[in-house]
Amino acid sequence: MKDLRRDLQPLSRSLERIPGHQGGRQVMLIGTDEKVDTPSVAASLAIIMSGRSQKSAWLIDLDLVHNQQYRGFEGRTFSKLGKPGRALDASLNVRPFYQVHPQVRSQDGKVQRPPKLLAAHQVGTTQLYVTSFRAKGLRPGQKLNLTPAPDYWRQLRHVTDWAIVDAPPIEKSRAGLAVCRHMDGVVLVMQLDKTSVDEIHALRDEIEAHGGHCLGVVATGVKADARFADRFAI
Repeated sequence: MKDLRRDLQPLSRSLERIPGHQGGRQVMLIGTDEKVDTPSVAASLAIIMSGRSQKSAWLIDLDLVHNQQYRGFEGRTFSKLGKPGRALDASLNVRPFYQVHPQVRSQDGKVQRPPKLLAAHQVGTTQLYVTSFRAKGLRPGQKLNLTPAPDYWRQLRHVTDWAIVDAPPIEKSRAGLAVCRHMDGVVLVMQLDKTSVDEIHALRDEIEAHGGHCLGVVATGVKADARFADRFAI
């Protein structure tokens, strides 16, 4: 994971022009494929926005299996910020954006309330919180599905100024497609020398077919490491 904050200032200024809808603003980043360094872009952007927040900024990792964002901060990629603190309940007392299957039933056949598996950790003393998923809470044979969960994203707006959502590439998981309609916008992340314009347009079309709104593209792999373009004809 790299610190790209200097390169992402133009993107952050563009995002600040997005009108909020009943609270904090929410932006998803999704890469064209697994080789694109979307986690670095998402983490760096979340740090920038946390410095401009009165409440907080949350960095939400939709790759619930690997917790790459949490591990990056725990490994002190951004050493001056400090490490993630204790786990706080990130359920917000509403239905989460994931479901566990099969559900556990009690002896009388009733479905038991699933455990709260999503946590948020304050990074040092900053306004930034990074999520982690407690996979150890799953029972053998249980699997995860991501769901739109509009109540969750609506409630999150009340407690944050910004939510930066790091979604895995579609070839790996369709998690981003499940929630993109609830974002204020989606930023695509590409590698300049490896991604074709046709691939960018195909990803944009699929996101918009699921109700998302694409704002533009961050191109990595250039001299400055990352560059934001508000047009798709790169």
